Amino acid sequence: MMKKTYYISLNPSSMDAVSEMKVPESGYQYEIQATEEEMEALQDLLTVTQAHDVDERNLLTFRHFDDRYAIADRNEYQEGLSNVFKALYELGTPETKQAIEEIHLNE
Repeated sequence: MMKKTYYISLNPSSMDAVSEMKVPESGYQYEIQATEEEMEALQDLLTVTQAHDVDERNLLTFRHFDDRYAIADRNEYQEGLSNVFKALYELGTPETKQAIEEIHLNE
């Protein structure tokens, strides 16, 4: 399979923003090389992670005021974000890998 270049923004309001072109006004973007299948898997991971952050069950209830749920929700979101960074590191260009290493998110 042929790999293509993609740019991923991890802006909280558009974490699932993926582009085949670098978009300067979208903030920092991670450049990756991925096959169509790898890109689909990453897109799913991005969508699930962002959706968890704005999960409607949390918006329509008072769960976020209950520490038991709030801690579990934060842990699930953090785990999702960690998985996103692992995938970005695996697929990333040398510059992307270096950027992730500098913020210690490839561990």
